[in-house]
Amino acid sequence: MNAEGPQVLVVDDSATSRLVIEKQLRKFGCRVDGAEDGRSALAAMQSRRYDLVLLDCYMPDMNGYEVARLVREREGEGTDDGYTPLIGISAEADAAHVQLCLDSGMDGILGKPLPIEEFKKMLALWCDYDADSGAATAVAVPDAGAVDLEALFKTTSRQDLQAMLAAHAKSDAQAVARLAHRMKGAALTMNRAPMVAALERIEDAVRNGAAGAAAVGELIAALEAALAD
Repeated sequence: MNAEGPQVLVVDDSATSRLVIEKQLRKFGCRVDGAEDGRSALAAMQSRRYDLVLLDCYMPDMNGYEVARLVREREGEGTDDGYTPLIGISAEADAAHVQLCLDSGMDGILGKPLPIEEFKKMLALWCDYDADSGAATAVAVPDAGAVDLEALFKTTSRQDLQAMLAAHAKSDAQAVARLAHRMKGAALTMNRAPMVAALERIEDAVRNGAAGAAAVGELIAALEAALAD
C-alpha cells in the first residue's frame, strides 16, 4: 500500500460538515483541500491532481451529480489526466439516491455522519492506503483544528435558520428545502438528533407542496427551539 497519505478534496457547502471531514482525514495522515461549492471544486481539480474527491450531493450553485458528470466528460475528452475517484457524501442514502450518484459517474456514496470503517475502506480501495497506519504515523500540522467546531456549527446554523425564515416568508419552498438539507447534514455530523428530526419534518412538509406549506412556519419555530438547546 502507499505510504504517503493521499491527496483528498472535500467538497461541501456546509462549513461544519467540511471541517469535521477534513479533520478526520488529516488524522488518517491524508493531505486535504476543501471546496465550498461545485465550481470551486472543478477549479481545484483543474489545478491539482486528487487521489480522491468526497463530493456533497446537494449544493446551491451546482449539485454533486452535475460536478461528477462534468468530471467524467472531461476525462472522456482527454482533457483530464487519468481517472479521479468520486465518492458522494449525503444525508440521504436510500437506494434511489445511491442509483442517482452512480448514474452521474460517482464511484460510491457515504452517508452523514461518515461511518469511519467505511471511510477507511474507501481509502484502501481507491487510494491503496491504510488509514490505520497513516493515523499512527500522522504528523500534527497546523490546520483548521483551531476552529471552535461547536461555535461554528451554532453560527452557521443560525445563519441558515434566518435564511430559511426569509425564504419561507417569500414562499420559496425550494430554498427552504435546500437550507433544511444543508442544516440536516451538519446536525447529523454533530449528532444533534432533535435538530435532525425537526429538519426532516420540514423536508417532508415541503415535499407535500401546498398541503404542507401551512405547517412549515410552525416546524421552523420548532427547529429554532431545538437549536437553542
